Amino acid sequence: MSKLERMVESVRFVNRLSAFLVFLSLSMATLGLVRIIEFCSRQRIDRTVLVNKYSAGLCRLLGMRIQTHGLATEGPALRVANHVSWTDIPILAAGLPLRFLAKREVASWPLIGWIAGEIGTIFVHRGAGDSAKVRQALVSSLAGGSNVMVFPEGTTTPGESVKRFHPHMLGAAIEAKCSVQAITIAYHRDGQPDSLVPFTGDDDFVAHLCRLLKKPAVRVDVMFHPPVAVSASDNPADLAQMLHQQVSHGLMTRREEHERVGMSAHTS
Repeated sequence: MSKLERMVESVRFVNRLSAFLVFLSLSMATLGLVRIIEFCSRQRIDRTVLVNKYSAGLCRLLGMRIQTHGLATEGPALRVANHVSWTDIPILAAGLPLRFLAKREVASWPLIGWIAGEIGTIFVHRGAGDSAKVRQALVSSLAGGSNVMVFPEGTTTPGESVKRFHPHMLGAAIEAKCSVQAITIAYHRDGQPDSLVPFTGDDDFVAHLCRLLKKPAVRVDVMFHPPVAVSASDNPADLAQMLHQQVSHGLMTRREEHERVGMSAHTS
């Protein structure tokens, strides 16, 4: 990296970090005001629009350039997606009223934890052995008309492929008699799968955030696949395989598209 490139990166980081801290302060102040109003009125304020706008603002601050493909199904549904990073949460929350199923650690992350908590995220302890309770919470949410988002890989990945989908939580859609919609999330930078956004292994949240703030914008493709209607006789394992195929195909399609665009730009 040249001296000029390092200087540009440093300026970008300072500008974005300053904006992020202001954004974080405003978010916390807004939440405090909402809670004061709720306490005085003894009525809960619907946070959907607020969370959508803050999620969209956070994505812009992080340099996420989001392009959607397909349509989100209307009405309550279980949504499933491949899981690459904590950035998946604000990206999806920016466009849809969703409840997430997430690990307990997410609740402590700056701003992301607030967004997750305010949209009614179901936090779970990994390895806690309470999968039956979690599944019942999903069923209750779906039956109550909520849109719930789960990441059936059970972990984050580098985003170059899709790991096996665990079927257990998908049975909640069958029990609640609601449709399931698969979503593919793909991150690309300079025509190639991005290696910076994935949040895997022992990555530290603050260090990862700082790396994102230093770099130029990344293209994020969000592909909504046709919803799948379920019935009581469906097998969760078969449903998991079908949804996995949809997400994997979407990831391959987006990659091929970016490769074609990259080749065209290189030859022109």
